[in-house]
Amino acid sequence: MRIGILADIHGAVENLARAVDRLRADGVDQFVVLGDVIYDTRNADETVAILRDCGAVGVWGNHELGLCVEPDDEIREMYTPSVMEYFGTLKPSLELGDLYFSHTFPSEDAREVTSYYLAPQPDEEGALEKSFSLFPHRVMMSGHFHRWFAATPEGKIDWRGGEPLDLRAGSRYFVIIHAVADGWTALFDGEDRIVPVRL
Repeated sequence: MRIGILADIHGAVENLARAVDRLRADGVDQFVVLGDVIYDTRNADETVAILRDCGAVGVWGNHELGLCVEPDDEIREMYTPSVMEYFGTLKPSLELGDLYFSHTFPSEDAREVTSYYLAPQPDEEGALEKSFSLFPHRVMMSGHFHRWFAATPEGKIDWRGGEPLDLRAGSRYFVIIHAVADGWTALFDGEDRIVPVRL
């Protein structure tokens, strides 16, 4: 299955539309959102309309935590029913076969917003050990950090999104996908390659 990966949209509707068009042209079977779909109420309806149209599934980010976890009446009054309904479909994490999707480190509690802000950077020593020890998936993907990054349990890979990342058989990976808001998206080719796509 070819997967189009949409990280950190932050309500950037034009970039999102370009990303969906590019990935559709590349024959994507499924779109996956990696959280931080919106920044606030701006462009929320337009963003959600595009995601609903392409059937995007995915995880929530810190920016929409209040919409996804027990939203109160004040939050519900700020957003349309369509937006609230869509965010109600997002999950703290998502598994598709041997792929694991989360907004930040898989080991962080998606319901605890401070963990997103206080967690270390992924290239800090020891930052990924817990995720690799707790999760057996072949590839774990997240957004949040607005950068490209890849590592195996053995350490960081010298990869900055300038070319496709070829995944070796028998190896496990943690990969950060750069933000749609910053002009990026990615294609997982269904087996052994993650292709960065500049919008």
